[in-house]
Amino acid sequence: MRERNRLALHEKLCTILGSRNVYHDPPSTIHMNYPCIVYKRNPASPRYADNKRYIVWYPWDVQIISKDPDFSLFDTFLDNFDYGNEGAPFVADNLHHSNFTIYT
Repeated sequence: MRERNRLALHEKLCTILGSRNVYHDPPSTIHMNYPCIVYKRNPASPRYADNKRYIVWYPWDVQIISKDPDFSLFDTFLDNFDYGNEGAPFVADNLHHSNFTIYT
């Protein structure tokens, strides 16, 4: 079930980016093409009420990495995911990183 959800998320991220430069938890040896999206899963977050589990959130850390400082998918992420938040952007090795946490 989780693998199917990850693959669906992967395809959705490819559509949002407009390319196949989407990487799930890539090893340090992989050569990435920019702009790209890198994502990884965080531990599930179940919510309970009346002593029962009523929903489980699956959080994902998502980084959008680009050489262009003006490249942004923030509005697109807001349009495509009901729940999420933006983290602090940063620059490393002349690459601009935009961070998001999304929930599926």
